[in-house]
Amino acid sequence: MRVLITGATGYVGQSVATALAAEGHHVSALTRDPDSGRARTLAGSGVRLVQGSLTDRAVIAETLTETDAVVHTAYDPADQVGGERALFAALAEADRRPHVVYTSGCSVYGEHAHARLTSATPVDGGSVRAGLEAGLRDTGVPHTVLRPGMVHGGDARSSIVGAWFRDALTTGPVHRGRRDKVWSWIHVDDLARAYAAVLRAPEDHRDRVYLLADSQPASASAVVEAAARAAGSTAPVTLRPIEDENPLYRVFDRDEVVDSSPARAELGWAPRESGVIEALPASFAAWRTVGAPWISSPHAMPSDAAGG
Repeated sequence: MRVLITGATGYVGQSVATALAAEGHHVSALTRDPDSGRARTLAGSGVRLVQGSLTDRAVIAETLTETDAVVHTAYDPADQVGGERALFAALAEADRRPHVVYTSGCSVYGEHAHARLTSATPVDGGSVRAGLEAGLRDTGVPHTVLRPGMVHGGDARSSIVGAWFRDALTTGPVHRGRRDKVWSWIHVDDLARAYAAVLRAPEDHRDRVYLLADSQPASASAVVEAAARAAGSTAPVTLRPIEDENPLYRVFDRDEVVDSSPARAELGWAPRESGVIEALPASFAAWRTVGAPWISSPHAMPSDAAGG
């Protein structure tokens, strides 16, 4: 299958591109900078680079003429809707309508008190993510929506875990907001396998929504503590109010436990990687290798940017 991936040099996108190429798909990666290190890494694994962005209508239109599926993992925190709407418009106008695998997240539910989130749980109509999902549906393009839990693993470079590694090495470990909140988690490589599972038989999953997580929910406070220890910090965890958090993370100041049983049953998918706490030492080692620029930067994009 000929697959176009947006955000392919990002945290989730790179893992997805690698997984799809390994399965034998002909993968093209939309990237603003084909000379970047991550783009060159993808090219070395057989991924074709397409220079452009979501708002380059001519580039998108031309690429769609030879595309069977689009995997959308790109997210711009500075413009949460502009690029998405541009992509939706291009898809709606295309003569050839590929199957879209769209990355959403649990922020679609807004403030809630549900013990467990499912695809049938009502979404918050005021949520940006919920609005974008609706915009995709309105195009009439065949699609599947994936809503991951909190993403971890790999080099964690734009996950909340990466931000916690950075805290541990700079200010000292910090927990923001409710101490008792519990989240579902998913390793980035397990998430990539879910995209691959959809594309094995995309028509079987048309208009479906799947929540994705492992079976080991963990409290944010426990992961903050464990991330600090994996980073070598022995400092106590400082508690701060949620108002001290990056605005993009504040929406997660509550329990986020998801039911991924439909994905397991219908996609034939199951997590293979370690749970979040067990994965932290390897993730820190990978983050430290690529993550020096993140140490002095603001909080990275939340996992909701690629799920969560």
